[in-house]
Amino acid sequence: MRSSFRLGLAAVATAALALTGCAADRPGASGGGGDVFTAAIVQAYTTPPDPDVNYDGPGLNIIQNAYEGLVKYQDGADEAEIVPSLATDWTVSEDGLTYTFTLREGVTFHDGTPLTSAAVATSVERRAQVDGGPAYMTADVVEVATPDDHTAVLTLAAPNSAFLDYLASPFGLKIISPTVLDERAGDDFAQTYLTTHDGGTGPYELTAAETGVRYELTAYDDYWGDTPSLTTVQLKISENASASQLELERGEIDAILGNLNKSAFESYADSEDVETSTFPNFTTQMIYANPESEIFTTPEERASLYSGIDTEGIVSAAMGSLEEPTTQLFPQGMLDAGLDDQGIAYDEGALERITGSGIADGKTIRIGYAGSSADGRAVAEELGARLSSAGLPAEAVAYAAGTIYTLTDDLAAAPDLAVFSVFPDAGHPDSWARIIYTPGGGLDLFGAEVDGLDAALDDALGTTDISAYGPIAQSVIDSRHWFSIGSLNTTLLTTPDITGTREAQNLLEYNVLHFAALDRA
Repeated sequence: MRSSFRLGLAAVATAALALTGCAADRPGASGGGGDVFTAAIVQAYTTPPDPDVNYDGPGLNIIQNAYEGLVKYQDGADEAEIVPSLATDWTVSEDGLTYTFTLREGVTFHDGTPLTSAAVATSVERRAQVDGGPAYMTADVVEVATPDDHTAVLTLAAPNSAFLDYLASPFGLKIISPTVLDERAGDDFAQTYLTTHDGGTGPYELTAAETGVRYELTAYDDYWGDTPSLTTVQLKISENASASQLELERGEIDAILGNLNKSAFESYADSEDVETSTFPNFTTQMIYANPESEIFTTPEERASLYSGIDTEGIVSAAMGSLEEPTTQLFPQGMLDAGLDDQGIAYDEGALERITGSGIADGKTIRIGYAGSSADGRAVAEELGARLSSAGLPAEAVAYAAGTIYTLTDDLAAAPDLAVFSVFPDAGHPDSWARIIYTPGGGLDLFGAEVDGLDAALDDALGTTDISAYGPIAQSVIDSRHWFSIGSLNTTLLTTPDITGTREAQNLLEYNVLHFAALDRA
């Protein structure tokens, strides 16, 4: 699960990376025509585009186009439906331990190696050897049997109802050429090679890479699926949103992949030169409550605060079309709304009653947010202004890159609240709850705990009954340490001639395009 940041209009990151054109001297390399597609990713990205290493959103623009897994989530859909990819079908044993996959025939890796079940075995092995952030998704696999070239049988140590979702995840297992893993192994399991090359089966090959600056993808001639209409994709890493906007307006690039604030995005609503679009996403913006806050010390006090927050008004004022208000605890649509409704209704008089209670007398409510997040800043400042107007002095406090993750080091000095957005690794509720609502999960910013939650999550993971997460959601809701306020949309700016953008996006991916679905009108 990764946090989600949307950058502002100005250059907002500390590193200054060049906006280098990938092929400025080639005909058709700029935006506005031909079969070359040029996009700016307005976010820093320096992680190698290695599927067993990358745990960042921007890198998926390379990985999801160059590699494929056994299964995937359906593109262009507003539900997390698992569909075939390199596996055409699969079965699960009654005890939930054995997954048997039938592999697609006629598939080759970009180095010409045919896809066989042996590649599944070596890819699972390699993920464990690299042991990067996504390694946990296949950590329960104890055996990969290959009874024939087109059958792979994965056996788990214990039943795991999230396993297919882990395989379908954008960060899930990708099948890598065994030839690459053998011949390019070096002393790091081919990590050096896969920093600037790929070993996948996807519709595009990684044909050029300048880490943190630019990447080039070229359509693979022998791809098993439909041939991409756009044969070359140039990706520019930009940390200056306003410069990228000017390039798009002049037709020098074809797209900007997200990370624009409300005013920047909505300024193009009536433009004839730039097309705007949004796509639903599981990314959810939340208010975290510090369990050591001297102001909001009980679940009842936190519930009173939440009821005084005009979620719809704040989201509308701060985010506009970039976010939809939510009443659900989990990402909107992950569970049936009846299972995780937070039970908070807006009460116009709630903040005044808190003021009258005296619990905040002489204190300032501090609202933290990640300094690199325009979303977090916009909502934190709007929330702070509304609290102050109700007689509850409040201030929004920016935390420098990375420090938002270290608040548990000194909870007494930490803010009372934090505004933070997260997207899950997968579409299964375990991939959300375990990471956010347990101290060992990584994104439980204040280290808040819910009694018995780990055991309940373990029990739920052993059943295929999704309703098991209803009581889990309720126990989290009752603690009032977390309050989900909105679902962020993926935002996209393109030149008007680019088509297929909805089909190129995925509910589980934030600001990512599957370029093979695109065309130029």
